[in-house]
Amino acid sequence: MKPTSEIEELIANETKIRLEEMESPNYVFVQPFLKSDFTIVIVLVLINFILIILAMTGGIQ
Repeated sequence: MKPTSEIEELIANETKIRLEEMESPNYVFVQPFLKSDFTIVIVLVLINFILIILAMTGGIQ
C-alpha cells in the first residue's frame, strides 16, 4: 500500500467532516433552483454576451 500524501489526508479528513455534518439531523438543505432562477441566469448570460460582442465590434467603448 502506498503512503498517502498530506493533501490526500487533508481531503479525506475534510470530506469526513462535511459528510458527518450533512448526515446530522439538524442539517438544513439549500433550496433547489427554481424555474425563475434559471431564467435570471440565462438572461444575465445573454446580456453579458451582447455586451462582449458590442465591445469587440466597437459598438461600445
